[in-house]
Amino acid sequence: MRKHDSAADIGERIKDIRKKLRLSQKEMSASLNTSASYLSEIETGKANPGPGFFLDISDVYNVSIEYVFHGNGEMFYDPRTRPPRAEFKDVNDIDSPEKLFWLMNRSAMFRNTILGYAAMFYIEHEAIIKKSLREDNK
Repeated sequence: MRKHDSAADIGERIKDIRKKLRLSQKEMSASLNTSASYLSEIETGKANPGPGFFLDISDVYNVSIEYVFHGNGEMFYDPRTRPPRAEFKDVNDIDSPEKLFWLMNRSAMFRNTILGYAAMFYIEHEAIIKKSLREDNK
């Protein structure tokens, strides 16, 4: 079974991106409209940023969200092949993490609906989820 990427794994990749760009935490955090201390917490896995943070890092630095979350593919999008900016009108157009985060960041109703489904899923599958988490932490 594949171990799920943790907040620390994601934070480490964000730190790698920052270092690759040769930016200090202060410089990167300023461009992402957050504080250096919050960015530090993200990089160490102590904070879990919301969709807005991931949209901002993708937009500002041309970073692949797939890379941030899973370490897959290239760290940065090739400007010639970058997916279009995630702005759309129809929920049926969600075909990338960027579009999902864009919608979650801009629609409280959509975000709350997704969280409601996640809560129901957790309640229905709590034993399986807890077992999986115990196995992943071994």
